[in-house]
Amino acid sequence: MKTWLARCLLGGLVLSASSAFAQDDDDPYAYPDEEKPRSKDDDEYEGRKKKNVDETDDFRRVAEQEGEDGDFKALSGMDDPNTGLAFELISGALLVNSSRGQFAETRLGLGLRATWEYGRILDSEPLREALWADLRWTMGSLSDGTDFISADTRIHYFTIAPAYELKLGQSDFGFYAQVGGGVAYQSASLTVDSEVTKVNGIKPLLQGGVGFRGRPRISSTSNMRLAFRIEALAYRRSYMTDFFLGGSLGTAF
Repeated sequence: MKTWLARCLLGGLVLSASSAFAQDDDDPYAYPDEEKPRSKDDDEYEGRKKKNVDETDDFRRVAEQEGEDGDFKALSGMDDPNTGLAFELISGALLVNSSRGQFAETRLGLGLRATWEYGRILDSEPLREALWADLRWTMGSLSDGTDFISADTRIHYFTIAPAYELKLGQSDFGFYAQVGGGVAYQSASLTVDSEVTKVNGIKPLLQGGVGFRGRPRISSTSNMRLAFRIEALAYRRSYMTDFFLGGSLGTAF
């Protein structure tokens, strides 16, 4: 009896010791109030998350800025790929006021033109491509007479003319009207037998007209465009009125 009791007591002591050792080997229990040590990956993740939130807030803050009329502020000028400049060659019929009682002396008119879309500097979306101005030079010549007496005249028109264009929807085409001014330089030479007499003069000039303008894109990977016009203009120099019917072709950027 004593032997059996001693064996039971010895077995209970062995089981108690084994449980105690096993508890020492286990990890300590993590209570909810204890914070887990942060790793380097956690810090990088939090940094990226905060950066994305800041960029989103900045974008929303810019987009929600309101203009004077309560509309969203237009941001098209910030990423506009075009400079609004164009250069064209001019050709057409120049109808010069006739001194012989006719309606006009029709001659070939040639010239150059540079265009600047100054509406792009204004804070108004409808006026960005509707307002522009031309710096233009046009030239025509007249000659008449006999072998004994003859006269040659050259007229140069230098003008600056702002214009307003009505766009055809969202296309690159539209109708326009323009009014401007400048000077007309006229050089004439009268030849009698072998004697040549030259006369030069400058007169103030008014220009006005209407036309059709297009700027289609040449390539989807380039900002270059094809610029062309069909126009009818009137030049008023002193008491005489000349007309130009023609067009132009060039490039826009």
